[in-house]
Amino acid sequence: MKLAGTVSVRVAGEDILRNPRLWDKVKSTFGATPDLRTGRRKAALEAAAVVDAVRDALRTLGATNAVSLVVDDIVLFQDRDGRADDLGDLFLAFHEQSDALGGDFKLLRLAVEHVEAGLHMVVEVQARGEHAADEAAVRVLISGRIHELEPRKGEDAATYRARVEPLTKDTAMIDVARLQFESFVTRVRDAIGRAMPEANAEVVRAEAQIQRPGGKEAEAPGPNDRRYDPYDNYYPSPMGMMMNMMMWSAIFSMAMPPHVTVVNHVGEPVGTADTPGIEQADPAPAESMASEGDVGGDGGDVGGGDVGGDFGGFFE
Repeated sequence: MKLAGTVSVRVAGEDILRNPRLWDKVKSTFGATPDLRTGRRKAALEAAAVVDAVRDALRTLGATNAVSLVVDDIVLFQDRDGRADDLGDLFLAFHEQSDALGGDFKLLRLAVEHVEAGLHMVVEVQARGEHAADEAAVRVLISGRIHELEPRKGEDAATYRARVEPLTKDTAMIDVARLQFESFVTRVRDAIGRAMPEANAEVVRAEAQIQRPGGKEAEAPGPNDRRYDPYDNYYPSPMGMMMNMMMWSAIFSMAMPPHVTVVNHVGEPVGTADTPGIEQADPAPAESMASEGDVGGDGGDVGGGDVGGDFGGFFE
């Protein structure tokens, strides 16, 4: 089971216009105003402003364990040693190199991890200097796991299963984890809103998820893919598939399944576990495609390549 949240942050910006064509000039001659909008906007954001605001917001949440900072594929900070409370180091690393980077950027990704209320979470802030007009310039992805369900150091598959399988049947644990996670996502939104008062921060989703078993396993999705999971990206678990199978079996053996979102193999919700018959329902069309191997990673028919226009996947 995964805990998945998204906060969208909309900021001021300006439309990106195309050069007028011959027909546009003809229309202008007759007093018409041609529409030169491209459907994309340039955000009124500078990399330094994003990093400063995110640092301030995360500090108020106590989330100060930095993981990485990447700007336009340039790695400015990476916590290879697993040091705690190093958000300040990330901040210093950025400002030491900010002059060379300049103010403009294409994609900025800042990630921290945070442990709270029995949950292990990864928060990744993704900001774009240019974005589709109908999408937010910044999104905050929050991905979490119940700490007790994570593999322990040196734990083999058999030991892990024996320890965790009884826990998957604890409905109260699942419900409490979901509520704690929803609360944290709301607090992330509020903290970002205070740090960026000129922006509009909104919770897009905050939910517990379980993936329908089966289908073809695809390559790990990139950050623009709708299936991208920051937790899996930074802390991939060899027991992830086993956990999903155990949780699926446990949830649908309960008399009253918890309110957990069921997703298919391309990350699309197909219902909730407490919907009668959801475990027997036919797969969604995209899920059937995934089972046949037609859905890949960033370059497949569904994912970062062709869905969502040029933006590629700031999916909300």
